[in-house]
Amino acid sequence: MDAPVRTETKTRAYSYVRFSTPSQAAGATVQRQTEKAAKYAADHGLTLDTELNMMDLGMSAFRGKNARTGALGGFLKAVENGYVERGSYLLIENMDRLSRADIVTAQGLFLQLVGSGINLVTLTNGEAYSVERLEREPEAILYVVLELIRANRESTRKSQLIGDAKARKKKRLAEHGLEGKPYTRQTPAWIQWSESTASYELIPERADIVREMFQRMAAGEGLERIARDLNERGVPTWARSGRQRTADHWRTSYIRKVLTSTAPIGTFTPHTTTHDETTRARRDEAMAPVENLFPAAVDADTYWKVSRKLSTTAARGRNAKQPPKSIVSGIVFCATCGHAVTRVAKGDYVYLVCSRANMRADGCTYKAMRYDTVESALRENARRLVKEAPRGQNTATLEKKIDALQDNADGAETQMADLAELIAGERGSPEATAARKRLREVEQYLKDTQRQLRDLRAQRDTLTTASVRDRLKGVERALTSNTDAGGTNAVLRDAIRRIVLDPEQGMLWVRWHHSDETQGITCITRHYKWEDMHEAREPVSALFPERAMSANQIEK
Repeated sequence: MDAPVRTETKTRAYSYVRFSTPSQAAGATVQRQTEKAAKYAADHGLTLDTELNMMDLGMSAFRGKNARTGALGGFLKAVENGYVERGSYLLIENMDRLSRADIVTAQGLFLQLVGSGINLVTLTNGEAYSVERLEREPEAILYVVLELIRANRESTRKSQLIGDAKARKKKRLAEHGLEGKPYTRQTPAWIQWSESTASYELIPERADIVREMFQRMAAGEGLERIARDLNERGVPTWARSGRQRTADHWRTSYIRKVLTSTAPIGTFTPHTTTHDETTRARRDEAMAPVENLFPAAVDADTYWKVSRKLSTTAARGRNAKQPPKSIVSGIVFCATCGHAVTRVAKGDYVYLVCSRANMRADGCTYKAMRYDTVESALRENARRLVKEAPRGQNTATLEKKIDALQDNADGAETQMADLAELIAGERGSPEATAARKRLREVEQYLKDTQRQLRDLRAQRDTLTTASVRDRLKGVERALTSNTDAGGTNAVLRDAIRRIVLDPEQGMLWVRWHHSDETQGITCITRHYKWEDMHEAREPVSALFPERAMSANQIEK
């Protein structure tokens, strides 16, 4: 072990304390690490700095967060800026306090510190590492590397065990139910676990607010109006658990979160957190939902009516409070590029134009359609449109589709396990590289399948023949009566997912919320290619946007 060089002015030492779990805060972790640092400084004639209070309490070092945004990251900047002098000492209990990241990241952090002239000391064994020592004893770095590898493997193994435990817990829930124990205590704000009944229960006064949110949104009120009214009435905001800070007022973002959650109809959607090691972004991926885990606060029809409203494009900004002047506002899209269509007034006429083409952006051609022509086509063909519209799907049909998707998901999970085993056994080989690429593809396929399963299971109870029939009757009444544009638009939004305008084929393509089938209505315009007198073709890029559009454009 190298002893520090004693000088008239004592060299400074900086103590770095870290632990990752809240339970460690109640123990002697901080005191132990602090006392070791003080003793080392006293024994070696160092001045223990008290200005840089370097403690990352409850912060994991598994993905290097402590070195990026924690106290350790602040120390690195202080070294870089010259606030911490070369030759100073950084005192840590063990290498795993410094980092538990992958070996490339962890070793890079170690070399960054030592290369900056810092003497790094591990207090448990009294080892001191410096540039001078590594030049003299290059083999000393082998011990550092082994310790960093051990720390990373421990954390990786712990992460896997936690993930496996959650998977087993979810499987038991699906097979045996709650069995008198809460699956999770992290419940939505209007739901709580009752020890007396051994079940989840609604908090009455909060559940009433949830129902009010849905009823008002279903009646046509906006998020801002609901939030403003709750604030004016002085309705207390909620914290999900006792340790979370309660918001000082109702926000539209939180109300939207409640309205888009599956919990109001009793469905619990577990999430798994993934980390992008390149961008350091954290993402929560939704897993297969667990139905009827919670008591429902709203009925399914109201829930899905609101869901359909939120899934269509609504006016924003200064136009948000204005009633729509078009019966197809928010649900009409371009057949060429899939972007929303906008309403443009020119003289005595009003046209519908692709918003992308209207802004002269690349990727679409400017082809305007007279709005009155489009509205007339819908109103004149209303009875035929409704008569030929697909009806609700019965339970048996949906169950078969759900079962088939579940089989696909199960197969993907098995394939992922086989690929992971191959990667582990053939580490570094071309086979392992190919398997790793295939694993990423299967993971994405599984996420897509689970998302489809979640949507199908959640909507199963609302895609009944009776529910769909009522919405279709509403569409026919709105289109054949003198209902104003705003009223007709509200009815169409509730039933129709999108209408695709195709000027070249002279067609309007209609897709309903309750079906993937598409209906065509003739709407001849000046752009119609009379020389192509063949049967109209469905525009794949627009009707099936998942094939041609990015994720944030799909089903706006």
